[in-house]
Amino acid sequence: MLKLFLILSFIGMEPLLAEPPPKFSLDGTALNPDRLSWIPTGELEHPAFIKVEGLIDKPLGKYYLYYSPHKHHGIGLAYSDSLDGPWKEFEKNPVIEGPAAPDIRWIEDKKKFYMWGHYKNSQTEVWTSDDGISFEYKGVSIKASNIGTKNATYTRFYQYPLEKYGSKYIMLYSGFIKEKGVRCIWLAYSNDAENWTQLKTPLVEPIDNENKQLFGPALFRWKNRNYIIYADATSWRGGNLKYVGLDRNLSPVGQKGERRMFMKPPEKLSLRYRAPEFYLEDGSFHMISGGGKSPRIYIKGSAIIDSDLMEKEQ
Repeated sequence: MLKLFLILSFIGMEPLLAEPPPKFSLDGTALNPDRLSWIPTGELEHPAFIKVEGLIDKPLGKYYLYYSPHKHHGIGLAYSDSLDGPWKEFEKNPVIEGPAAPDIRWIEDKKKFYMWGHYKNSQTEVWTSDDGISFEYKGVSIKASNIGTKNATYTRFYQYPLEKYGSKYIMLYSGFIKEKGVRCIWLAYSNDAENWTQLKTPLVEPIDNENKQLFGPALFRWKNRNYIIYADATSWRGGNLKYVGLDRNLSPVGQKGERRMFMKPPEKLSLRYRAPEFYLEDGSFHMISGGGKSPRIYIKGSAIIDSDLMEKEQ
């Protein structure tokens, strides 16, 4: 069976930061807006990629990479037979008109792709698809008004059961608390990927040297431990990729929890990363992330791990 993202186990979670995540290196550019025909604003934000080989008949390529410009213009598709590219643009883009910030997963129980995005910053909506190209609108998943924030967007979805809630899936997302002037990472949980309960307190809050904003959260599993990887605000709407450890129950840490450097962006990328996405396959972790400022591009990173650890992580 296809292992989407990091298949999760629940053995021994302490200590949280005893073993840091593997060291990633920057491989180069994954996608540049200059090479795309459909790119309304000439910029790329919040990548989402998935291995479709084995899920659908006659895919365009083994991997689909969904992209969107900033603001709300729509979601485009590129495809490739390798995560290292090259990526070829789908000739009939956009696959969905209007929303931004794609997040794509295959829900095995339903034999469908689920795509999240937002038409407006106050909520995130969901679409479903049989082939990863034609999508049907399903409705609203999360709302800012449910947690008292200005926005509830830029999601990442994972199959991660939380025993205390009796749930099957989680969603990480961004929410800006206007009264405090801080952008935090929030958690929601669900049993069916359509109806969500949002925690009322932030999962992770910015600390003093992060300029009051955290962007693009991702769950990273390594040696049976949980890490939230995010971008701080040391550059323009992004910056360093950092991580903080969470326990098995993904209990909120707020401003607590030791923050460590995951990847520091180079000068050529305006010292800016944002919204990384991870995939484990064939002895390597792969990452595609937003990067740079002018232009805003997608970059590719990777980390090679020990083959014996591959079996444990899968």
